[in-house]
Amino acid sequence: MSTKDKYFVIGGLIICLVIAFMSPFLASPDPDGLEKSAEDVGVPEAEPSYTAPFPDYTIEGLEKIGEIAALAIGIIITLAIAYLVALLLRRRNPPETSP
Repeated sequence: MSTKDKYFVIGGLIICLVIAFMSPFLASPDPDGLEKSAEDVGVPEAEPSYTAPFPDYTIEGLEKIGEIAALAIGIIITLAIAYLVALLLRRRNPPETSP
């Protein structure tokens, strides 16, 4: 990976983490459209078939810090998986460059 690419990846990671830090403070406390519509119609909330590791994008008992941590952990896990997939898919023998 070239130095330019490394700076690009690091810059993207910093931007993602800044957004993760700011989003709990900027997010609306009101439910989203689907959840609001279900509440208006009176649809009961069903038990989930799968329990998410960070329900409602937060770590229980940590308030805003828990939201920031959950988002940061999610970003890091997603980028790590993407990096591993990229390593698996990259070419073993890159094409030769012409002089």
